[in-house]
Amino acid sequence: MKVKKLLAVVLGSLALAQLGPYVERVYDVRDLMARPGIVILSPGFLTVVDVDEQVEQAVSARSDLFELRVFGNSIYLRPTKRAGATDLVVTAGGRVFLLRLVIDEKNFTTYRYRIRYPQQTQDFPVPVPENRVAPRGESSPASQGANPLQGEFTLTRAGEGLLLEYRVINLGRDPVVLDPARLSLRGKDGPFSFRLLWREGAAVPGRLLPNETERGAFLVERGTPPVELSWTATVVGTGRQVVLSQRWGEVR
Repeated sequence: MKVKKLLAVVLGSLALAQLGPYVERVYDVRDLMARPGIVILSPGFLTVVDVDEQVEQAVSARSDLFELRVFGNSIYLRPTKRAGATDLVVTAGGRVFLLRLVIDEKNFTTYRYRIRYPQQTQDFPVPVPENRVAPRGESSPASQGANPLQGEFTLTRAGEGLLLEYRVINLGRDPVVLDPARLSLRGKDGPFSFRLLWREGAAVPGRLLPNETERGAFLVERGTPPVELSWTATVVGTGRQVVLSQRWGEVR
C-alpha cells in the first residue's frame, strides 16, 4: 500500500512538471477559518493544495465534480466536469478550514495553493483594503458611516490575468441592488474585460436585503496593475447611489 501511495505521488508530481509553469497562491489558514478561499480547477489539469500540517480529512458535498487524493500534507484535485462549484472542508493540524472549488472550463492553467499556519505566516500579514465604501463624491469617515454597504476586496494574480474576490454586507435598513454590470475595473490603458466566476449568500443574487452578505469572484483574463475598482450600487426605495472603490498599485 505504501508503495502504491508513493508511486501515485511521484506520478502526480511528474504530471505537474509536464504541464510547465503554474500559478501559485498562498492562503493564511486563519483567513480560511473565517471564510472560504477560492481554488480554481482547470479541466484536464491537476491542482495541488499543500498544507503546512498533515491533512487528516477533506470532504465535499459534490464529490462528483472532481477526483481527490490526499497524500500527507498535500491534496491533489482533478475536475471531472467542465463546470461547477462546491465547498471543500479540510481538517489539518487540529484546524478546520474551507476552500471554495470553482471549475473554470475557459482556463488552461495549472494552479498550486499553499496553506500557511501561524508559526510560518508572520511574514504574510492579512491584506487590509486601502479604501472602505464611500458614497459618490464623499470620502470622510462620517460619510463612510452613513453608507449602508461595507465591502472587502482581494486582488491576486491568476496566470496572465487577475482574480478579484469580494465580500459585501448590507448594514442598512433598505435593500440594495449590487449589479455586476455596474462594476468597473480600470488599468493605466483603460478598462479591463472580466467575467463573473461565482457568487452566493444573498437570497436573490445581486439584491442584498438588510444584514445580508454576498460573496463572489470575478476573473480578469488579461491584466496588470495598477487597478482601480469602482462598483456603483442602488438603495431600493430612495434610489440613492453608493460606490465601493479601491485601488491596487501592485498585486502579488
